[in-house]
Amino acid sequence: MKKTMYLILFILAVMLSITPVYAISSSLTGTSVISISISNYEPDPAIAGELVEVRLGVSNIGSDTVSNLMVEVMPEYPFVLVPGETAARSIGILKGYKPDSTENINIIKYRMQVDKNTPAGSYELKVKYYEKGGTSSTPKSLSLDVKSKQNAEVIHIDKTILVPGKQTGMKFTINNVGNAPLRDLTFYWENEENIILPVGSDNTRYLKYIDVGDGADLEYQVISDTNAIPGLYKLNLYLTYEDPISKTEKKISTIAGVYVGGGTDFDVAFSESASGETSFSVANIGSNPANSVSVIIPEQRNWKVSGSNSVIIGNLNKGDYTVASFKLQSSTSTTTSQNRTAPAGANIQERSMQRPMNSSISGSSDTVLMQIAYTDTMGERNIIEKAVKVTGVQGTAVTNGMTTMQGRRGTVQQEGVSYIWYFIGIAALVAGFGAYGKYKKCRLLDPDFKIRDFLKRKTK
Repeated sequence: MKKTMYLILFILAVMLSITPVYAISSSLTGTSVISISISNYEPDPAIAGELVEVRLGVSNIGSDTVSNLMVEVMPEYPFVLVPGETAARSIGILKGYKPDSTENINIIKYRMQVDKNTPAGSYELKVKYYEKGGTSSTPKSLSLDVKSKQNAEVIHIDKTILVPGKQTGMKFTINNVGNAPLRDLTFYWENEENIILPVGSDNTRYLKYIDVGDGADLEYQVISDTNAIPGLYKLNLYLTYEDPISKTEKKISTIAGVYVGGGTDFDVAFSESASGETSFSVANIGSNPANSVSVIIPEQRNWKVSGSNSVIIGNLNKGDYTVASFKLQSSTSTTTSQNRTAPAGANIQERSMQRPMNSSISGSSDTVLMQIAYTDTMGERNIIEKAVKVTGVQGTAVTNGMTTMQGRRGTVQQEGVSYIWYFIGIAALVAGFGAYGKYKKCRLLDPDFKIRDFLKRKTK
């Protein structure tokens, strides 16, 4: 049925276009006249970068029958035959023209690719016809309209993670990836759950023009609900623009994903130091929960931990806090230089121990560096470092030649290689025994003798 309609349309077109030719040819006995024209092509107009299906109508408008007729298409830019298509086609036998007859007409079909960079306009499609086995041919040029392909693409969103309750800039980039300018564009987006909403403006933007190969940035300020459950949320994106050929509105709809959640932050404060343990308060002050939280005191100068340096405190929702305790001691160490040379046979390990310990983390005498390790809502492990001031923590610091006892009320230094305090103690004992002997002698001479009498005698 469809083929019959094409034949009828083609016959009408041929009759209107070649009536003068037929009148001339009909006056000639024993002639044949071949006419080739475009019956139709789909799509009309053809679109740059896409396939076009062209139907050619071949008719004999003479009086004699034509045998062994060949028609060959010779496509040039911007047309290329689709692989598998044959350029030369055999028409077979076309009888002479008779009114109310279609035996003098045949329709052949070609599928061609239009070059993607073709500007809009009319282009020639060249064909020729000849007798099979013959040496001469007759060329013919046909015209096809081509329009540039329009295509706009939202290819980039600069923010894919939003922190609940925090206002964030979000930028959408629209690129013209087609071969024709885009005009009168309207872009808007929406989140069905209303978890993500624009701030300070609505969700619609207008653009007058985007040239071929250019792009445009559309910026929004957005905020996600503070009570949003961490997860991936869908944004529906819509873009409409005018088709300059059909003058109709074209609409593109697509989706994008934005994750609400992510990391968090902590506050760590010194709590107390008692019974050999130092306690710290750890609070989740961010907008997201934290899972598998651990508090770590890494190796550092000035401080050391007896026992484990890591405490697992579990999960902390936003606003929650807990306490982590360590057996923490101050271990401030200094090394005094010695103006001597180590003997030739000294042990290398022993000499190396005299150097101060190197560490990538250094805390001050009243500040402890701590690490908070946790898993965020995206399943990634993070570490946050905090410097915490502490007071009243006792410890021991060792220097060359002396031991320093550190506490809340200052330090007491004691010579490590001198015995002076032993001599002082012995002298005090000797003096005490001597005084006691004199006191006992005086009591034998005078039973009423008192210690105060002994002291008065000493003062005299």
